[in-house]
Amino acid sequence: MLHRIAIVFAALALLAPAANAQGAPPHNQPAESFKFLSAKDVAALTDKPGPGAKTAYLGDHENYYVEYATRSDAGNEAEVHAHWSHYMNILSGEAVLTYGGTVTNPRDTGPGQVRGSGITGGKSMTLHAGDYVQIPAGMPHMLNPTKGTKLHYVVFNTRQ
Repeated sequence: MLHRIAIVFAALALLAPAANAQGAPPHNQPAESFKFLSAKDVAALTDKPGPGAKTAYLGDHENYYVEYATRSDAGNEAEVHAHWSHYMNILSGEAVLTYGGTVTNPRDTGPGQVRGSGITGGKSMTLHAGDYVQIPAGMPHMLNPTKGTKLHYVVFNTRQ
């Protein structure tokens, strides 16, 4: 009988930390407050003159961040992010996404980030408003909006 009681107490001792962890907050970041931006406010954050992407970061944390972006049809580069996966929703516009392959003329632009003039050996597809695309960490990718247009999209980025 004492042997069975000892086993039960040993099992409870092993399970107690897991039970306590379930009641603990999922991370050490403070809770975010309510935030609202109208469509006009969001557009104003990213609708800037000049080529390439215009980005606004609306939530930026250690393991994830959210960005709204507008991309013109000029000045775009291939990108590879070693530690960040993208979960993108196209809000408006149209663009060719080239993904996979190898970045041409690569250069380091930050920790774990490479950019270049294009992609060799990748696959291409056209993205439209309402489309969703998931780009895993380490995958080269490049967005080129249709000539004369702008691409508007939102991206949820997670650290891998």
